[in-house]
Amino acid sequence: MKTFGLFFASLSLALFLNCNGNATKKGSQDEPSKSTSKVQVSTDQENSQKQLVDKKWKLTKLLGQDVSELDNSAHKVFIQFSTEENRLVGNSGCNSFGGTYTLKEGNRFETSQLISTMMACENMEIEDQFMGIIQRADTYIINGNTLQITKAKMAPLAEFKLEN
Repeated sequence: MKTFGLFFASLSLALFLNCNGNATKKGSQDEPSKSTSKVQVSTDQENSQKQLVDKKWKLTKLLGQDVSELDNSAHKVFIQFSTEENRLVGNSGCNSFGGTYTLKEGNRFETSQLISTMMACENMEIEDQFMGIIQRADTYIINGNTLQITKAKMAPLAEFKLEN
């Protein structure tokens, strides 16, 4: 008889917990707008990040100036955000550089301290400007095949075109 009572108590407890669990789940289904909006933001963020990473972005403008107006070294400048170990690599006009990056919510990013080869070049002005921009930039905007790197979503510091 004790076994039957223990079995009945366990069954009652299991049914009680199951009913409470369903009530909680049902209550959460009554508020789809909260979870749906979070899913939408996450999906938009993921799409934006997919557009950015594992692609080669070639410099087209630096501080508002078209590459054609700059020193020839500007034609070599590119950047790549690789998903492999969150590596950031590129060429700053004369030297290659690398480091890591972290993507954040709201099309923001942060780079590690970048390392670079140390070849001596005739004109280091473009390289110095570009490296300074990459170190201080914190947001990106992608519109079609164009990537803009900005600081606090202000005027673009650098603009790139997706290289095929």
